[in-house]
Amino acid sequence: MPMTETSTPTTNRLAPVALILAVLVPIAGAILGHITLRQVAQTNEGGRGLALAAIIIGWIGTVGWFVFWGIFLTTLRALGA
Repeated sequence: MPMTETSTPTTNRLAPVALILAVLVPIAGAILGHITLRQVAQTNEGGRGLALAAIIIGWIGTVGWFVFWGIFLTTLRALGA
């Protein structure tokens, strides 16, 4: 039985960048994750999971950021500062 070479798809270069950005700057990571997901679908590259993780982490982080600042500013206003 002859061995055949199987090629694994290369990972899109933006996928890990999007994931790192999702942790550091959530909104940028989420947006880059959407861009990467579109590229992965068009080019059949790997990295779909990384892009999805970046989107999820990025949007959760963005919502968390707005909630934090909303509570913080409301508390400051209530304290009369």
